[in-house]
Amino acid sequence: MLVELDANVERAQLASAVARRELATTTIGRTRALAAKGAISPAQLDADESALRTATTDVEGIQAQIARKTIRAPFAGKLGIRSVNLGQYLQPGTAVTVLETAEAVKIDFSLPQQRLPEVSVGQPVRITLQNDEPDGGAPEVTEGVIAAVDPTVEASTRTIKLRADVKDGEGLRPGMFVQVAVVLPGKSKSVTIPATAVVHAPYGDSVFVVAERKPDTPGAATTPDGKPVKLARQQFVRIGSARGDFVAVTEGVKASEEVVTAGAFKLRNNAPITVDNSKGKQLGPELHPRPENR
Repeated sequence: MLVELDANVERAQLASAVARRELATTTIGRTRALAAKGAISPAQLDADESALRTATTDVEGIQAQIARKTIRAPFAGKLGIRSVNLGQYLQPGTAVTVLETAEAVKIDFSLPQQRLPEVSVGQPVRITLQNDEPDGGAPEVTEGVIAAVDPTVEASTRTIKLRADVKDGEGLRPGMFVQVAVVLPGKSKSVTIPATAVVHAPYGDSVFVVAERKPDTPGAATTPDGKPVKLARQQFVRIGSARGDFVAVTEGVKASEEVVTAGAFKLRNNAPITVDNSKGKQLGPELHPRPENR
């Protein structure tokens, strides 16, 4: 029970109706005993039976009125801050409080319209909740399923709206921002590289592949400290989907090739370079990046 409206008048009427029902019950008991002996007319028996039914109906009607003045939670969950005070007069439609279900959490998200043929009701999804604390550890991941797909496409964004049901919604609250990944039935292998390795230009995207220096190439073969000199070969690529700090390359780079991930915009084709991976260990790409706020 959440809120109970003032029902003192109805309770007084209920007490009176209950007393009349008790009297009618006692009377009908005596009347039936006399009717069995033939000491009373059938009309009197019918009148007393009707009086009992009327008294019982009056009690049930007043009890229904009292029940309508009692607001109960329609399902189990958690209550928020109440919006009404003791003694306040409530108009129809007045918000009393916010009730959050404890059984299932619904998450609304959008996908591009091109993905509409790939999604369907019942498809699994992964919900990732980022932890903003500096030492919060890895992000929390929970599972869910697609419960509904909006049949219309948003005219302004050309996206489709979807709703997912999450059974274990511990830690999720209404209004939170989460990342939703739809698990597609098929799997595919792809070459991924850090997004910093891609050089964007009006004539296309490219990366610099680390190539071995040929013996007849002019210039020094080693650095003063003995490191071998290699060449940065510019290779145009076709970029696919992105995940965190990584992007997929659908064309232009093989899995065994080494690419320049830092300072690629400073290079030119066939520029001599030396490989130094000591700096990249500190600020390497991550699948779930969490940059610090400064």
